[in-house]
Amino acid sequence: FMHMGMQGLLNITYNRGNVTILLLDNRAVGMTGGQDNPGSGRDIHGDTAPRINFRKLCEALGVKAERIHEVNPYELPNLFKALREEVKIDDTSVIITNQPCVLVDFYRLKPPFTVEEDKCTGCKNCLDLGCPAIHVTRRETVVKPNGKEKELAFVRIESGACTGCDLCPKTCGPDAIVPLENFVRH
Repeated sequence: FMHMGMQGLLNITYNRGNVTILLLDNRAVGMTGGQDNPGSGRDIHGDTAPRINFRKLCEALGVKAERIHEVNPYELPNLFKALREEVKIDDTSVIITNQPCVLVDFYRLKPPFTVEEDKCTGCKNCLDLGCPAIHVTRRETVVKPNGKEKELAFVRIESGACTGCDLCPKTCGPDAIVPLENFVRH
C-alpha cells in the first residue's frame, strides 16, 4: 500500500468508486524483501520511528471515516463479517487488517501446530487457508449415503514451516489441529 496503493485509493475516492479495499497492514514490504517503511515503525537505519496511521491516511485520501474498519485477520468471523457488509455498500470502503508479518520477527514465533491424525476427518477446511506448512498425506474418495462421491484429503503440518499463527485450528471442526508440545525452535 505504501509503495503503490495510495495513488489508486485517491483515484478511486476522487472518482466516487464503489470498491472495498483490503489493506493488509503487516508492517512489512512483502514484494521486495521486508524492508522497513513508514508502516513498519522503523526507519531506514532500523531505528524506531513513528508508524503511519492507516485509518487517518485513508481518510486523508477521501475515504469516509464510517467506511474504514480495522480488523484482526486472525479473528476470521469478524473479518468475513466486515467483508460481507462492506461489499454491499455503494461507496469506497477500506478494511485494514492489523497484524505483523509472522516471518519478520521470527524469534517471536509461537510453537507450531500438528495434526492428531486419528481425529482428522479429511474435510479439507485447513487447506483453504493456503498455508505452505499444511500438506496432504493421502486422499480418498468416499460415497455418501445419497450416492454422491466426496473427496477427502488428510493432512500433516510441517513443523519447520509452521509459524504458529493459530489460523488452522480455527478452521478444524473436529479439533484435530493442536499445538505441538515440547517443540524447541533453533
